[in-house]
Amino acid sequence: MKFKSISMTALILFGSIFGQSESLEIEGAEPTTSLQGAFGAVTIDGKIWNQIALRPTLPFGKLSVAFDMVLYIDQDGNIHDDDWDFSSGEKVKNTIIDKIYYIRYGNRWDKNYFKIGALDNVTMGYGILLNRYTNTLLYPQVRKVGMEFKTRAFGVNIHGFTNDFKENMGLAGLRISAPVDYGITAGVSWVGDRNQYLGLRDRDGDGRPDLVDDFPNNNDWWVDTDGDGWADNDTLNEFDVDGDGWTDSSFTFPLFGIVIDPDGVETKPEPINIKEESESFNAFSIDLGMPVVREGPVSVDAYSQYAAFLGYTKDPISGKEERAGYGVIPLGLSARFGPAKFNFEFRMVPKGNFEFGYFDRSYEVERATFQSISGNQGTIVTKDQKLGTYGKQNGYYSSLSIGLGSLVDATMAFQNLNGEQYDFDSNSFQDASNQSFTAILRLKKGISKINKASWFYQQRNVPNPFDFKYSESTIMGYNVGLKLGNGMVLTYVFRRTFQDMNGDGDVLDNGEMINMTSVETSFSF
Repeated sequence: MKFKSISMTALILFGSIFGQSESLEIEGAEPTTSLQGAFGAVTIDGKIWNQIALRPTLPFGKLSVAFDMVLYIDQDGNIHDDDWDFSSGEKVKNTIIDKIYYIRYGNRWDKNYFKIGALDNVTMGYGILLNRYTNTLLYPQVRKVGMEFKTRAFGVNIHGFTNDFKENMGLAGLRISAPVDYGITAGVSWVGDRNQYLGLRDRDGDGRPDLVDDFPNNNDWWVDTDGDGWADNDTLNEFDVDGDGWTDSSFTFPLFGIVIDPDGVETKPEPINIKEESESFNAFSIDLGMPVVREGPVSVDAYSQYAAFLGYTKDPISGKEERAGYGVIPLGLSARFGPAKFNFEFRMVPKGNFEFGYFDRSYEVERATFQSISGNQGTIVTKDQKLGTYGKQNGYYSSLSIGLGSLVDATMAFQNLNGEQYDFDSNSFQDASNQSFTAILRLKKGISKINKASWFYQQRNVPNPFDFKYSESTIMGYNVGLKLGNGMVLTYVFRRTFQDMNGDGDVLDNGEMINMTSVETSFSF
C-alpha cells in the first residue's frame, strides 16, 4: 500500500521509558473519556517510520478501556504491514490484540483488580522470583498484551499474571497468600515460562526466528539455499535451488519427476521451528512475613523467603546438564518512614546455579538469544543455561524509594554477593563479587515547559556495576516531554539494551548494542 511520504517531527509512541503512552494511564486517577492523537516517528528494527496514532480512552465506572491504533509509514509511503495483518485467523487475532493498550478494572491496592495490556512493573510477593517485570521493554518493535490480576476471597489473596496472549501465555505466574497465626502471612508463588524460545523475534509468525529465517517478513517461506531471493519451495520462480546453473526439474515440475541437475540438489537444512520445539522453565517460592512496628507514618515488617528453580542449567566448563539451584533470604526488613521506603535482605545461594529476581525487567531480552549463527542454523542459549556461571554466594540486598515532596520520585537498589563466579578468560570458577544496581528518577509534575521527565539505569550480576561495562542485563534510557502550547506535548525517548549475539561473553561487537529513539508530538481532542 503506497502513500506520499510524510515528513514529521520524530517522537515516541509511549511516554515512559518502558511503557507506552504515559498519558494514557495514570494509576489511581479517575478514568475519563478522552481521545488523544499523535504524530511523529519511531525506530523499528533500525529503520525510521513515520507514525500517526489515535488513542481513545473509554471509562465505564471502575472499568476503563484504552486503545492504541497506530499507522507506521516509511519514507517511500509503505505501510508497516505487521500491525494490520488480516491474512489468517491467527493474524487477525494478533492484530486486534495489538490495538489494546489496556483494559483495567480498579487499582492495584483495591480488593479486586485486573489489567489487560502493557505491564510495566509486576512484582510477586517480596520479589525473590518475579521483580519489576515488564512486557514493554521491546515496544514498539515487539508488542505484547498481557494480564495482571489481584483478588481477595475467603481470606485468601490471589495474584496472577501472564506476559502475552499472542504467546498463548508463554510466561505466567500465580501467587496465593493468607494470614496464619501470630500475625504471620504465608505465601506460595509459582512462575513458569512455557517456552523460552518464544523470546526469539519472529516477525512473520511462521515459527522460524528472524535471525535464521531467510524471509523474516513472509510466513510462507523461510529457506533460500542459493541466496537469490527466491525461496526453495517457490516453485513458480525458483528453477535452480542450489544455484549451480542446472535446472532442478524435480522442484519445478514434480509431475515429471525428472532431475536435470546431474549433481543432485543439496538444500540448506530447515531452521528451528519454535512453534514445534520448546524449552520450558519453572520456579516456585514460599515466604513468611509479619509486622514488627506500626506507629503512625512508621512501619516495619520482617520476612523470609525461599525459592527453587525446577529446571536444568549447564556447567560452563564441562557443558553437562545439572540441576538449577535455590536461594534463601533468611531475614528481610521492609520499612516505611513517611515518604521513604527501605528494604534490606540477607541473601544466600548455598549450592549455586541460582539468580535472585530471575524474572525481572530485562527478562524479555535475556529469555533466549542466538549464538554462533551459521546460515540458517544457530545455537540457542536460554537464560536458564547461564545459571551455571553462578556458584555458592552470600551477601545482601538493599533498596530505597523516596518521594522528594511533590516534585521528584527516586529509587535505588543495590545487591552485593560474594562467592564463586565463572570466569570466561580462565575457563574456571573464581572468587568474585556479583553485584547489581538499579536507579530510577522521575519528575512527578511539570516544571515550566517540562511536562514530564524520567531516567532509568539497570545492570545486574556483574563484578562492579559502577564500572559501567555493559552486559545483556544492562538497560538504560530517559524520557523528556516539553510543552508546546495549545495542549501539545513534544516527547523525546531514548532506550538502550544489549544482546550477546556471538556467544563470546560480552556485548562489545557490532550489532550487539540496540538503541531505540523516538520523538512524538501528542495532542488531545
